[in-house]
Amino acid sequence: MDGGLTRRTVVASGLLAVLIAAAFAILWDAIAEERASATRATRSQAVLTVANRLELLVLDLETGQRGFLITHEERFLEPWEAARSAFPAASAELLQITAGVSAQEQRARRITAGVASYVRDYSVPLVGAAQLRDASASSAASLDEGKRRVDAIRGGFAGFIAAERRLLVAREHRSNSDAQRAIAAAAVGLGGSVVLIVLFAGYLARAIVLPVRRAAVMAGRLAGGDLSTRMPETGVGEVGALERAFNRMGGSLEASRDELRLLAEEQAALRRVATLVARAVPASELFDAVAAEVGGLLGADATSLVRYEADGKTTSVAGGSGPGIRMPASWSCLPPTDTVAGLVLASGSPARLDSFEAVDGPVAAAAREQGIRCSVGAPIVVGGGLWGVIVSSWKQDREVSHDTEARMAEFTELVATAIANADGRDELAASRARVLTTADETRRRIQRDLHDGAQQRLVHTVITLQLARRALSDGDRPARALVEEALAHAQEANAELRELANGILPAALRRGGLRAGIETLISRVRLPVSVDVTAERLPPALEATAYFVVAEALTNTVKHAHAHRAQVRAVIESGALRVEVRDEGVGGARLQDSSGLLGLHDRAAALGGELRVDSPPGGGTVVAATLPIPRWSGQAAITGA
Repeated sequence: MDGGLTRRTVVASGLLAVLIAAAFAILWDAIAEERASATRATRSQAVLTVANRLELLVLDLETGQRGFLITHEERFLEPWEAARSAFPAASAELLQITAGVSAQEQRARRITAGVASYVRDYSVPLVGAAQLRDASASSAASLDEGKRRVDAIRGGFAGFIAAERRLLVAREHRSNSDAQRAIAAAAVGLGGSVVLIVLFAGYLARAIVLPVRRAAVMAGRLAGGDLSTRMPETGVGEVGALERAFNRMGGSLEASRDELRLLAEEQAALRRVATLVARAVPASELFDAVAAEVGGLLGADATSLVRYEADGKTTSVAGGSGPGIRMPASWSCLPPTDTVAGLVLASGSPARLDSFEAVDGPVAAAAREQGIRCSVGAPIVVGGGLWGVIVSSWKQDREVSHDTEARMAEFTELVATAIANADGRDELAASRARVLTTADETRRRIQRDLHDGAQQRLVHTVITLQLARRALSDGDRPARALVEEALAHAQEANAELRELANGILPAALRRGGLRAGIETLISRVRLPVSVDVTAERLPPALEATAYFVVAEALTNTVKHAHAHRAQVRAVIESGALRVEVRDEGVGGARLQDSSGLLGLHDRAAALGGELRVDSPPGGGTVVAATLPIPRWSGQAAITGA
């Protein structure tokens, strides 16, 4: 090959390199735009989450304030105070994540300013007036004003959330457009490369006809969309370099196309699920969508979304399967250790079974029968606890990527967010309903006890005293006997009133603190009980809650546990009062089956604490509560000074 041809070959090769570099630069820019669009969509989801949390704080402010204004009970101020404390941080977070989006930032500033005005100009002064027993604070006008303000704030939230959802949809469209632009850029770059290759082949036709003709054929296939096309690397010198460069270009374009297509499909699936989460659709609809999206994205032959139950069983809440796979729509069973669900439950981490040949058990046998070769599962963690698992399975002729677990984990995070949001909404509604029900039942019980007991005694006393007065006037009736009867009725009424008052809050607890109250309680229990209770005085609400936890747990032990002994422990650790009641009975107790324990669960939550029940069948029962001690607590809080 002469020097002129070599120089021209070098020039043509340089042009080809520049064109390929430009095509890759455009393609890289398009991929970066797609990733940026996905990031903005994720940011919209975060904005919606923070806005929902801030709206819940407003509801807590209004609920706590209204409860205090109506009942004048200080316990209603606890959620009110908590919401006031949390509001500045939540507001700052909302303003931070909306910065840069002018319209949403302005809406966020109006909302936070409205809530701040509501707290500063209305709620705090009104609560202060109510604490001073100002009757106007509890008037219908004041309450209506609060409702009007809260409705206005919630209207602002509704507009803000609707606008953010519109932004989310727009960003999804933008992301799809970026993906299409990337594909178009790749096609244009590839087309330009093909044109230059064809021209180069014509220019060198007389010198290297056969290699260039072969290159033209291969380039035509590449231009037609077959990016797997490769040239035999048989040439030497410049021709060999061209063949190698062509193959590298095809491999790079194929890898880029596959990566871009995979990324676009994955982001589209995640956006569809995120949209369902933002819309707060029913759990069944979300679960079905997640199973379908994961199965389609991973090319799985079967996908199930499984929940772990408290009794150790697993329940299928969504699933789907392809041809040749028989999978029930729903099922519930104990998870065998030879399944992915059992492995995830045991380890809390993603698990994979690449073969069922060496695995024993009915599930493995069923998998082999249906031709399933591989199963992969990713855990769903909600609130720090293992809620369930997503399991996908493939038949013998499918290859499973090594990053499958990581790709499934992105969907489990969205599912966990939706479950946590739904549980939070359901728990809040149920807790408020239980508080109202408990308050109504308490008022009815006190009214009934007063009417049937002490009130009747006092009525009899009044009637008897009237008869005695007449007898004294007439002088012919046994006045002394009537007075003695009236005195007896009065004494019995006084005893009944004392007993009723003790039922509301025992005198030993009020006067002697938690240890005295529990010791008095245990003296009436027909069961040996060992006691380890702090003698330190605590705030009244804390002592009362701890006392009622012990009382309810011991009552359940005596009635249902068939235990021979029990242990009570209430100690101060790490700034909290930790209460524990333990027995060695039959177990099997559940928090949701006891209205008393549910009420105490709500009461502990109102104090910022928690209550749990651990009661495996045959393993005894432990009722434990953790109640944080307020920093301001001390003798002044206890005595009321």
